[in-house]
Amino acid sequence: MKKTTIAVSLVAALLLNTAQAITLPETDCAKSGGDARCKVSGSDSIGQGLPFNLGGFVSFGSGFVDVAENAVYVPVEFGGQQDNRGVIFKVDLKTGNRSVVSGYDGEEWHGKAPQYVSGRGEKFSPYDLGRVEVVRPGPGGSLLALVDKGLQERTEIIRIDRKSGDRSVVWASRVYADSANEGPSSVRTNEAKLGINGTSDGLCRASDDRIGLKPSEVLETDGKYIYLFMQGAPSGTGTGLVRVPVTGGKCEWVSRYYQDGTSDIGSGATVNTLSPAVFDSAFANGKFYGVTGPVPSGNVLFSIDTRTGERQTISIRNEVTPARSKGTGDVAVGRTGRMALTGDSKQAVTLFPTLNDTYFEPVVVDIQSGERFVSEASAGSLSSGRDSNGRIVAGLPGTDQFVVAFNGALHIWDGATGNSYVLSR
Repeated sequence: MKKTTIAVSLVAALLLNTAQAITLPETDCAKSGGDARCKVSGSDSIGQGLPFNLGGFVSFGSGFVDVAENAVYVPVEFGGQQDNRGVIFKVDLKTGNRSVVSGYDGEEWHGKAPQYVSGRGEKFSPYDLGRVEVVRPGPGGSLLALVDKGLQERTEIIRIDRKSGDRSVVWASRVYADSANEGPSSVRTNEAKLGINGTSDGLCRASDDRIGLKPSEVLETDGKYIYLFMQGAPSGTGTGLVRVPVTGGKCEWVSRYYQDGTSDIGSGATVNTLSPAVFDSAFANGKFYGVTGPVPSGNVLFSIDTRTGERQTISIRNEVTPARSKGTGDVAVGRTGRMALTGDSKQAVTLFPTLNDTYFEPVVVDIQSGERFVSEASAGSLSSGRDSNGRIVAGLPGTDQFVVAFNGALHIWDGATGNSYVLSR
């Protein structure tokens, strides 16, 4: 399997000001392999603050880099079950210092949420960050987090105040399950004001008017709308992209198609209708990018234009029907390892093209041609070790560098040089 590195961005000069705004540790593991930052694992703590690894299961989600703050925001789930143990970390890109913005870390709550009264007469706050999957920048300097409690539970978009950590709901996939009577202290009464009820347009509806549609574990935003991918469940409700205003409100379809290949909103490819589960996404230049998988015939990198609803299959190595492959390369598109785009948005970086992959071998896909190739970490902390739960957390704007979660730590990987090192552990 051929390995290479990402080509240096052609627009690097145009993005120089953005790149200069990001300050990273001065670490080159190709020259100083003995540095603690160059080791894939170890007892050395790098950066100050609450550690990621608290002794149990830890799962990192998809985050983003705030250039002005020189920091990466990343969601971390501590429990891995339907509980309330999940937080948003802010990690300084120069020092690796960690601070918890919001959520429950197993011992301490950070920020608060509105209190209501349940059907049993007990006070409670429903909006925690257990099973938080994605965080993105929100309106007015806030954060938007996607929380998915499980297949049979509802999905929530939570707005977080960056300074206080306080949480409130923006959108949910269905009405809150509670037996409390309607009234000022009821969750359902207050959520109804946001359109989260069975009679408004706040919940996403199918063409046959069925509501309560549950999205995949992805979220993107363009500053005006939140974009969610619907995966055709229940059957017959349609697959595709919906949008909701960042402050909450009406849910509208941007692009929709069905298992029989028909489409009533948008146009273009009906992206892998037999298995449309989407666990990875990114957003650039008005387009939502997603990856389906794991799919026996081959994982698909696709895009949906949020302005027109046009759908495009960018890349797939089709194992069942090779003639249906898009793009060249002897490796499949990665899946379930999150994804991010290079600084010029010309390439997508994914992980884990097959179910058995545990090494850090990112699959890079050219957005224009669909060409796929395996890159590598030729030196440093990601050049060895295994982690089936590794994640591409975020790309660093204006660069070909990425924040990667691997073996319970955050790393920086340079796709142009292959260098890697621990950012925070």
